[in-house]
Amino acid sequence: MKTTIFTIVFVAVIMCTGCTAQANSSTVTNEPTNDSIETLIKEFRKEKNVTYVNLPKSLIQIGMQMADDEDADKFLKQVDGIQILTFEEAPQKTKDKLFDHINNLETLGYEPMVKANEDGEKVRILLKGDEKVIHTLLIFAIDKEDCSLIKIDGHINPADVNDIVDTQIN
Repeated sequence: MKTTIFTIVFVAVIMCTGCTAQANSSTVTNEPTNDSIETLIKEFRKEKNVTYVNLPKSLIQIGMQMADDEDADKFLKQVDGIQILTFEEAPQKTKDKLFDHINNLETLGYEPMVKANEDGEKVRILLKGDEKVIHTLLIFAIDKEDCSLIKIDGHINPADVNDIVDTQIN
């Protein structure tokens, strides 16, 4: 149940930005990008029936102005960019291929935060960073019908992630 709530929280945070349009991927961050994730996103966003959305920091800031949620504002100020891939209409073969790639990310330095398999739904939340800062947070969810990958880049305080989860549980 915690994993479902955690996933819902992040989707809600993303939706609070009020942005659903596709934007150019011109986000500049101080941290080096993880080539394997960027390559993965570039590969899959070209697949048939896959939707790609890129929210650079400028769009996130506009969304923060429209949202009236202090917790979301605190979290989103630490975010440099969000990339979303959705596979609603994509063939199952494409979704399975992505799932295989996600499972291999631990060998590339990503630490699993959540791994859940419940009622046919699989959720993976992986992060790259240390105890002081999260540089990349990946959220992957797949079930019989839907599949999505959310990549959040920034300089995120791990305690703030815990605070968001705690407010949703209590």
